[in-house]
Amino acid sequence: MKINRIVTFLLRIALVLLIIGALFKIMHWPHYKELMFVGGISIALLYTIRFLSKTDKSRLDFVKLGLVLLWSLGYLIKVFHLYNLPYLIEIITMVLFFWWIIEEGFYYFKRRKFKKKGWLKIIYFILIGFATLSLFAGTLFKIQHWPYGSLMFTIGIFLLCFILVFDYFVME
Repeated sequence: MKINRIVTFLLRIALVLLIIGALFKIMHWPHYKELMFVGGISIALLYTIRFLSKTDKSRLDFVKLGLVLLWSLGYLIKVFHLYNLPYLIEIITMVLFFWWIIEEGFYYFKRRKFKKKGWLKIIYFILIGFATLSLFAGTLFKIQHWPYGSLMFTIGIFLLCFILVFDYFVME
């Protein structure tokens, strides 16, 4: 169980790398390819390690493994323009995603519990609100070419990355 916690934390760090790489790509900053490549490959490898370390595997575990591997593979293929498969990976990924949503998706979010109640829970939800507001407003401002759109979008992305890491320590 200890290795599962470590791999889960490393998975979150890999997801943060992928999100920051996407930010770099959107903002036309250098080194986005390296960040996205390391993040995408790390997600695929770490999730596979996490899957293999489980002793009891259900059908849903295989669905989630396929979902993560196909999503990361399709994402990297599309971002780096490696090969043109006419929507095959996207269709299979969507089928697996809907399968997950139907079997577990909403229940996964419902059963999550905080380690401690009180001010930590309030800070968590305030951070989610600020991140959502900043991402949506930053996206709108950026599309409309209004001032501070890039700044709001960047703040929203970094808040999202912080929430991913913060969530690991706050949730059971």
